[in-house]
Amino acid sequence: MSQNQDEVHPKQTTAERDKTSPVWDMSQERAFIENLLGQRFNFFLIFFSLVMAGSTNAKTQTQLQIILGIGSVICGLLASVLGRSQEKIDLILQDLFADESHPAGIIDRRSKQGGSRRRIIARCIILD
Repeated sequence: MSQNQDEVHPKQTTAERDKTSPVWDMSQERAFIENLLGQRFNFFLIFFSLVMAGSTNAKTQTQLQIILGIGSVICGLLASVLGRSQEKIDLILQDLFADESHPAGIIDRRSKQGGSRRRIIARCIILD
């Protein structure tokens, strides 16, 4: 049984589906990027823990240098990815906070002044 390539659903073609696809807004982008940042941060912590565990189990100085060298390079690359994701979150939230009718902006204005503490975590963990 062969299907027409444009046919996605018996009553809807790909072109029709694209015309009716949902709109991607900043709130959805914020949720997506925050989830992605959390997953990447968790992976970073696991990888960093593995590097530390590997370094404590190294039998020779050469093994220790290799483990720490490769681990440092990879952790540095992962940290740069985390920094970029954090920058995207900051830009998205800045736009959402500027909108006076958006719930994120309303809550931000009602919360205690002093700003977000996300930067503290980013600077301590990621060394941004």
